[in-house]
Amino acid sequence: MKTRWYRKSGIKGLLVLLTVFFMVAACAGAGVSVMIMNTGVQPLDSKDYVDSQSFTDNVYNLSHTIVDAINERHILDQADDEELIDLKELKRGDTLTHKSTSGLAYRAGDLYDWAKSSSWDTSTNVLICRQPDGSDYYMYYRDFADKIATGELKFVFGSDEDEGTENTKDILSMLSGREYTYYGYESDNIGIRNNGVEYVTDADGNVVYTDVYNYESSGNNDAPLKEVYKPDGADSILDVVNNNKEWKGNLNKAYQYLYEALVQYSDASYGEKILKTYASGATNVNYMYVDTKSGKVYTNIKDVTSSNYLKTLDKLTSGAGPFMLIAPDIQDCVLGFSNISDWTVSYWQNMLENTGLAGENYLYFVSVDKDFPVLDRIKQEKLVYDKFEPWLVPVMAGSVLALILALAGVVLMTIGAGRNNEDKKVHLNFFDRCYTEIVAVVVFMIWLMGTSVIVQAMDDEEMRMVWKAIGFGTLGLWFGIWFLAGWLSLVRRIKASSLWRDSLLRHILLLVRKCFSKCSDLLVFLGGNMISRVKIILLFGIFIFLQFMFTGMTVEGGSALSLLLMIVMDCAVLYYLIKKAWGREQIIAGLKKITDGDLQYKIPTEKLSGEQEMVADYINHIGEGLDAAVENSLKNERMKTELITNVSHDIKTPLTSIINYVDLLKRENPEDPKIRGYLEVLENKAQRLKVLTEDVVEASKASTGNIALEMTDLNFIELVHQVIGEFEEKFEERNLTMVVHFDEEEAIICADGRRLWRVLENVFGNVSKYAMENTRVYVDVKVDRPNVQLSLKNISAQPLNISADELTERFIRGDVSRNTEGSGLGLSIAKDLVQLQGGEFRLYLDGDLFKVTIEFKMK
Repeated sequence: MKTRWYRKSGIKGLLVLLTVFFMVAACAGAGVSVMIMNTGVQPLDSKDYVDSQSFTDNVYNLSHTIVDAINERHILDQADDEELIDLKELKRGDTLTHKSTSGLAYRAGDLYDWAKSSSWDTSTNVLICRQPDGSDYYMYYRDFADKIATGELKFVFGSDEDEGTENTKDILSMLSGREYTYYGYESDNIGIRNNGVEYVTDADGNVVYTDVYNYESSGNNDAPLKEVYKPDGADSILDVVNNNKEWKGNLNKAYQYLYEALVQYSDASYGEKILKTYASGATNVNYMYVDTKSGKVYTNIKDVTSSNYLKTLDKLTSGAGPFMLIAPDIQDCVLGFSNISDWTVSYWQNMLENTGLAGENYLYFVSVDKDFPVLDRIKQEKLVYDKFEPWLVPVMAGSVLALILALAGVVLMTIGAGRNNEDKKVHLNFFDRCYTEIVAVVVFMIWLMGTSVIVQAMDDEEMRMVWKAIGFGTLGLWFGIWFLAGWLSLVRRIKASSLWRDSLLRHILLLVRKCFSKCSDLLVFLGGNMISRVKIILLFGIFIFLQFMFTGMTVEGGSALSLLLMIVMDCAVLYYLIKKAWGREQIIAGLKKITDGDLQYKIPTEKLSGEQEMVADYINHIGEGLDAAVENSLKNERMKTELITNVSHDIKTPLTSIINYVDLLKRENPEDPKIRGYLEVLENKAQRLKVLTEDVVEASKASTGNIALEMTDLNFIELVHQVIGEFEEKFEERNLTMVVHFDEEEAIICADGRRLWRVLENVFGNVSKYAMENTRVYVDVKVDRPNVQLSLKNISAQPLNISADELTERFIRGDVSRNTEGSGLGLSIAKDLVQLQGGEFRLYLDGDLFKVTIEFKMK
């Protein structure tokens, strides 16, 4: 067997270590590459930060932040602090009149200060009080509770219960909005009338409210906000809704308008903070947004006004720093490089349009001081870029190289998996013999759990890059170990053809099929002897019914008679079962004696009854029939063997005389060529008749085992070599090419050399006679301890229109027309001789393919 270096155990272990190492390196490199690219460095970027795509993106994002901040604080330019903001006008987007046109308005300064507080969206508890006329009146819970406490309002209970302090406290607790249950009702939006209160009166006993319950928002930003500032001309927003005709009953809309107004002023406050971050002297970025129609200018450039911003632009755009100038009538723009695509210009214009600042009259300018004198956000990004840019390409190249080497290792391990240099078998370990699906799930779950733990450990934004690189390497190590474990096990299973054989699904399907088969057998069993089966089932059903009945009577305190009847019935059934078991043992013992050869044995039937007596009687008669049949068969076989032997011996004497006289006639050297031809034919036919007679005798002896064998140790491979040498010329005459493959290991067997030679001679002679000319004959001797096997394959010249079993019968040949030489006994003699020597002789036919296999046990 050829030695392959990658099948050696030491090499396999080294390949595993190297492959896992390269997987770790590839994962670590990929992780570091991703982290570097997350900092803004791209593989095709310029080494100069100002010329990189990262710089362009950062300036764009920074401009987007500035433009958003300008747009968000735009509302601050619509009104001074003391001017009024009508919430309805603000909601509709109407031009602000600075008057309370809808009745609900606040000072602009109050809204701004209110929105700047961190808790401006804190909610409060509002009650809806149903008045006797059916209208609603809104009141804060704290005001209602104060009026109850001072006696200005009081609860009137509809029952005769005491209207004392405890009941009042319970009702107030329910209205406070806390989780509370009273009189079986939960407090969620359930009025006081559901909790035992008839109505609410004033101090004089006049009915003020027929029901009181909590106000619930609809979820559309209409939650009741805790008021910090009062609306214009009112004490609270509830005062406006209760008394203003336009807002009557629309508390949810009032809160919604107020909420949205505070959101706008909160955004404006945030925009103010952003613009302060990018104030002059605090950043390397200069920006300018000009509304050319109104002349409004937003910028961090000093001394820029609506009258001189164009001169400032001329100065800034004439410098060497990168800038972007966007306006409806400007097409050529520059940002970090001399040429910029129309797509990029459109991208920036869309950014302005999305913020609502783009129109027909606007101008936006942004530039960056490329010397970066201020340590701001963009300067920090530049420092990060300069630090990591030199590492990206080398790390990516190293990661790709490590991945290629890891894949090469996987390929080599795949080729050598399950193989060694000692034999051709596929070797499986315990892990490979477990159920395929269970192994797959276990490997995947272990890998998934480990990966989750590693990823969670790495999920820390403050973790340094070196530790994240170690984390990615650990991830690669974990992946490599379990990937190789699962992959190599899969490869070994495929090579050993055990992937489906060891599948849990296959075993389940086999179990299901077995269950169906058992059910089918049960149906066949029940249908085979219907009367007997039905009788057994009915008797069993009656027994179970009586058993349950007597048991129930006993458990429920029945009389002792029921218990006694149950015991008697169980003892009777036990006696019946023991008797049947004894009868089965007698039948089985009788069958064993007959099987052992005692055909005269009779099973005693005196103590048997029913079906067992009938079965025993049948078996007794079977023994008699078997004895007669065996004796008759042996007698016929002896007569056939004696007839064949006697006839063969009787033929030999005249046949020997014919052969001798033909030989004498040939020595006379007759001159007539016809006579010489006749003598030649006569001699050939006589020799053929002699061989046929000898084959008949030997076939008779071999089939009956009447041959004395001289068993000795001999080298089977060497004997096959000698036979091949004997038939080499015959094969060449018919242009048959022998393809020989012998194992290098010698094979010593115990056999009769002369008889084994006859076997091989018959087999190879059969090939030389019947193989198709100009074809190959394959001869293989394989040592597969503890056996050695000879395999001989060829293509038949004539159609093999019979089975392999028929071909080894006496006087049978593959060509039914018998146009070739041969007695038809060669393969039959070979098979019998091999079996007498303890070997196995097998034939295999597939179309015109003829294959002989001879197998012996080695010493």
